[in-house]
Amino acid sequence: MLAVALLALVGCANVVARVPVRIQAADGRFEISITRQVLNEMAKHKFALRRVMQADLEQIDAQLPGPTTTVTLTVGNPGEILSTVGATGFTDPETGKITIGLFPYWSEEPANFSQGLARTLAREVDRSVRITTGAGLGKTLLDQLVADGAATAFGESVFPGPPDPWVNALTAKQECQQWQHLRPVLANVGIHDEVLIGGSVSSATFGESSMPTLTGRAIGYHIVADYLAKKGATSWATLAATPTKAIFRASDYSPCPAS
Repeated sequence: MLAVALLALVGCANVVARVPVRIQAADGRFEISITRQVLNEMAKHKFALRRVMQADLEQIDAQLPGPTTTVTLTVGNPGEILSTVGATGFTDPETGKITIGLFPYWSEEPANFSQGLARTLAREVDRSVRITTGAGLGKTLLDQLVADGAATAFGESVFPGPPDPWVNALTAKQECQQWQHLRPVLANVGIHDEVLIGGSVSSATFGESSMPTLTGRAIGYHIVADYLAKKGATSWATLAATPTKAIFRASDYSPCPAS
């Protein structure tokens, strides 16, 4: 169950949405489609989700300009969504279109649902901009680590508060150990899901049969955080346009103590 829920944090493509309502945000940059299941929950609890989403997207737009895109708000599988986040996101790697999946009873759980939704929106908009007008998403493990780390950094910047669950998922010792396994395979493709999620992994690829939960998300965030600390003031649009290899090189990311 935990592995499935963590996969949702990476992004779930198989969400089928029936869309009865469409609204806009940020002067038409975002066309928001809201499914009937979400509307029914809004009606039961009188939660102004439309207004909240519009305000969130306007705040995101102010920090990260970009092209028009669609955002579909639907109900996801509760077994695929971590309760500490309350929402999952998926951005089409070809079109940049965004889908957000909520708990079926999202207005009741978790208590910090508003922040979870806001940061999920921010992360997916960051990915969408990188895909459509930025440096591109890329397919290697390094590409995916950096893109995920940039999305997390953007979400936490636009909507400050407690760190996302994966930011401090590793101890310093664990991070060093896992980096020693990951560095030789940074150019590999098709392995990012298991690295971002953690848990059971291929011992033939990684030299071990398991890695701590959310390993890749923690390392990706720390690469980007190190880059931003060394680079100084930079816009989020500039970061989205910066190639992942350039971010990695300039970060000087080195989690292991010098021997």
